[in-house]
Amino acid sequence: MSNDIKIKKGLDIKLKGAAELATENAIISNFYTVRPEDFHSVIPKLSVKVGEKVKAGQALFFDKSNENVKFASPVSGEVIEISRGEKRKILAVKVQADKTQEYHDFGALSVASAKAEDIKAKLLASGCWAFLKQRPYDVIANPESSPKAIFISAYASAPLAADLDYVLQGKEAELQAAITALSKLTLGQVHVSVAKNGNSPLAGLTNATIHKVTGPHPSGMLARKLIK
Repeated sequence: MSNDIKIKKGLDIKLKGAAELATENAIISNFYTVRPEDFHSVIPKLSVKVGEKVKAGQALFFDKSNENVKFASPVSGEVIEISRGEKRKILAVKVQADKTQEYHDFGALSVASAKAEDIKAKLLASGCWAFLKQRPYDVIANPESSPKAIFISAYASAPLAADLDYVLQGKEAELQAAITALSKLTLGQVHVSVAKNGNSPLAGLTNATIHKVTGPHPSGMLARKLIK
């Protein structure tokens, strides 16, 4: 099912030209830092110590108020520094990446037959749950609560923002698995907003209500507030 949302108020910066739709291999860094302050209202507790070896996906720290909410290392390597501030507050965990990456295996899951509890357990264990945000305060969603609905913004209207239609091209199977999994976490609907004049890989997916958005920036963000 598809609905149209038209935003009238806003502002587009008139820039000449556009970014080329091309993919390049980025320079790989030797060091990666995860900062708890990037996640609102999180009180971090360490799962690792300096000198410890970790795999990509392994937890570096967890939320003191909910130990099931973990924050994973983006790479495998050695924890070389834990920065602290006043009252020994954890500010950052720094990892020196291995030349050859190793990944923590969380096991396979059949999304089609999995129950909501199974999907939630995988998201929590792998650290992916930290990227599910709860409105209106942009805090990490409470895993003990069932949301009324889930909203996904696949339209970035900000100047020089990445073209999500291009970035997600060819990922339809992965996106469908993600939508199907999320649909089991709510009794309501999964709402996805895409550009009306775009060619989003999400536009043809099932188990979601698609909203086609037009209008000046910040239409990509405002659309979520207008969906009921």
